[in-house]
Amino acid sequence: MNIRKFVVMPLIAIAVFILEGVSSLMFSQSFFGEQRFFIPHFLIVMLVLMATFYGRNPTLIYAFILGMVFDIYYTGILGIYFAIFPLVVYLTDKFMKVLQNSLILVGLVVVFNVILTECLVYSFYLLIGGTDMLFSTFVDQRLWTTILLNLAFFLVVFFPFRSFLLELKRSDGR
Repeated sequence: MNIRKFVVMPLIAIAVFILEGVSSLMFSQSFFGEQRFFIPHFLIVMLVLMATFYGRNPTLIYAFILGMVFDIYYTGILGIYFAIFPLVVYLTDKFMKVLQNSLILVGLVVVFNVILTECLVYSFYLLIGGTDMLFSTFVDQRLWTTILLNLAFFLVVFFPFRSFLLELKRSDGR
């Protein structure tokens, strides 16, 4: 039995899931004040790294499960992240077929996916009347701070998580 695959990887996913919620509660006011919102999308960063360095199909399984749990636990509306997380994995897989696995290019893919996620969630809430925030306000108060936060998280976890995923891939014999 591959301990890394069946124990460590799910524990990492659970830890990132919890870290995402805790960080949004604890640090949002102290980092950017009351005028700015930052939304941690650490699961997106993790899914992009998994799709890049481990493989698409196992990452899709994680994306569906984490998306469903995320919707149940954080949003209360089923389907938003359940659809977005697998879309992020699919797009990342397509991007990485033509891009190299360097820090900068994977970072750009992370930024693209964070922007895509934020815009899709904003559009959905605008469509159902869940928000009346103007798009310019959304970009000014929420989008750029979210990009910076998730890019910082990406820079912190890139090398250790990449090493873990490459070792996991080797132990799977792929």
